[in-house]
Amino acid sequence: MKTIRNRTILVALVTLLAVYLSVPTVIYFLQPPEVRNDAEVLDKKIPSIFPRAHINLGLDLQGGVQLVLGVRLDQAIDNKLGRIGTEVARWASDESLPVKTAFVPKDRTGRLRIELADGANADAFVDKLRPKYPDLQKVDQQGQFLDFSFRAEQIKTIKGSAIEQAERVIRNRVDKWGVTEPLISRRADGTVLVQLPGFKDPEKAKDLLGRTAQLKFKIVDDEFTAFNALAGKLPPEVTAQRVGAGTVLVSENKQAILDATKGLVPGDRELLFGQEVLAGGKKTRYTSYVVHAATELQGDDVTDAFVGQDTQGLDHRPDVSLKFSSIGGKRFEDITGKNVQKRMAIILDDVVESAPTIQGRIAGGTARITLGSNRDYNKQIEEANQLSLVLKSGALPATIDILEQRQVGASLGPELATQGILGTALGLVLVYLFMIGYYRRPGMIACAALVLNAIYVFACMAGFGFALTLPGIAGFTLGLGMAVDANVLINERIRQELREGKAPKKALEIGFGKVFWTVFDSHVTTMIAAFILLETNTSGPVRGFAVTLIIGLIVSLFTSLYCSHLFFDLVMQRVPDPAKELQWLGGKVAIKNRNFHFDFLKHDMMTSGIAVLGIVVVLGMAAVKGFNWSDDFVGGLEAELVFKDNVPVSDLRNALARGGVKDAHIQSLKGGEREFLLRLDKDSLEGVKTSAAEPAAGTPA
Repeated sequence: MKTIRNRTILVALVTLLAVYLSVPTVIYFLQPPEVRNDAEVLDKKIPSIFPRAHINLGLDLQGGVQLVLGVRLDQAIDNKLGRIGTEVARWASDESLPVKTAFVPKDRTGRLRIELADGANADAFVDKLRPKYPDLQKVDQQGQFLDFSFRAEQIKTIKGSAIEQAERVIRNRVDKWGVTEPLISRRADGTVLVQLPGFKDPEKAKDLLGRTAQLKFKIVDDEFTAFNALAGKLPPEVTAQRVGAGTVLVSENKQAILDATKGLVPGDRELLFGQEVLAGGKKTRYTSYVVHAATELQGDDVTDAFVGQDTQGLDHRPDVSLKFSSIGGKRFEDITGKNVQKRMAIILDDVVESAPTIQGRIAGGTARITLGSNRDYNKQIEEANQLSLVLKSGALPATIDILEQRQVGASLGPELATQGILGTALGLVLVYLFMIGYYRRPGMIACAALVLNAIYVFACMAGFGFALTLPGIAGFTLGLGMAVDANVLINERIRQELREGKAPKKALEIGFGKVFWTVFDSHVTTMIAAFILLETNTSGPVRGFAVTLIIGLIVSLFTSLYCSHLFFDLVMQRVPDPAKELQWLGGKVAIKNRNFHFDFLKHDMMTSGIAVLGIVVVLGMAAVKGFNWSDDFVGGLEAELVFKDNVPVSDLRNALARGGVKDAHIQSLKGGEREFLLRLDKDSLEGVKTSAAEPAAGTPA
């Protein structure tokens, strides 16, 4: 009695917790689709006692925002040359070679300029450089200045790598941002297509995905005196301030500073600006910094970034702390040791975030980026969090341009999504009817356990904020199917014990005991397959299927082996006598059919032969005909269709089917029925001349 009471309390508490976690999701689905994904509106709708996490709908069920991103490939080449310039300077210093500096000129001509010491032998230096950097070729020489560029084949490799890196970084940022089930794919023209489900704020997406997050450390040239001659000649909106031996220019008009200093900054120096936000973000004050063109350290050496507080300030404003790799930390220590009492500019996306004076050699492999104090504190916290996120997920190889942004509809179309959901619901209803019709009262217990199973899975997905996609619904249904199988095994095993003459309660106990390892084994083996799918798919529909299936299997073990057993015990506790117990468990039917027996093992050779023959036939067909890969794997055609009048998606799909295209991926644009995005795989394009899109990332081509 005490055991049953404790088990009942446990199941009741778990069920109450599941309902508690599910409430925000129920409120989410009760909202109109146009405001469902507005975080502020939803936050007001959900009572404060409930958590904020809820199930999100995937791109295939609700649509979202689409961005097309382009990478500035020429800039990627210059950035790569800049990194090599830093390496050349280190290598030359270690080898005692006559190199004064190595940098990429501001004109971005795709060249690395190396300045040799006076009297150095240029030919001898080139001979030593060539084996070390075989991808570089000398293209020009003016005195002690040598210009190098990449070879043509290397330029092609760098451009391809830049696109791949941009796609990988974008995917990392989206994953760390917490956007569930996005669509990210590389297209044939070198652009990256990003679709974010349920998103209504494209500007926020642009800020996150378009931020290059290129971090550089350069030494400030405080001995630069070319601006000193501008005193008294500056326009009224520009002021001059003496710092050390040089002059710093300050203005709210950045272009005015650039015009005033035109031609004064040599090629081995670079003019950058710090920015200070004024008047609540309405104005910006720019401060000039002249830095050495050579980059001392870059964000590639950053392994982690996190938000902290500036303990040196009175208002404890947030800052971003950086942790370098072992090599980067050693390099940072060397740089600070060689430049004591000089300022080091911390540059993020060509903006000087801070320029602290180096007081001594800094060991430990850490640094901090302070964000200033003249900004709204909450906005500064948000900026610090975003900055740490993009630094952790990696810098983009070059500037990203937002080429296109628009709202998109559900990728499956409302008619297919509805059909899928209705099909799933109908299947579950038929399963419930079968269980009750075949097992009668024990079947009702199985159905009650299945209802709990659905509630628990729903709560787990809501608690972790998972996305619900159509593949996810399939995983949910398969998990319920495994739970049904477990309950069928339990009921059949109980009937078997009753046929052998066991008392009802004894049959119940033995039935659950003997079926435990069978159920456990089937669930664990399926779970292993699901974990493999999860490990090999970082995002997309396969991941959604795997996550939902894993949750369903774990919950199924609990509801089938624990909750079902509890329900049977509660019923048996209230049944007055053994005859009623036997009747309740369906013992009469079991005893009546005790002579029914099918010897499966009698036909083992025949069934095994049929199975082997089937395997051989399938492998043979795969070898001869191959697989029908979708556009996710082999690429295909992407086209935008624009109609004069509204066209239902079903009509468009039927028209394509009549033309022989059966597996078209159709997605409405701008939430209407006049513009559509059409994706076809290569098998649907046989005989059609077109430029094929690149396969999606993370999948075999």
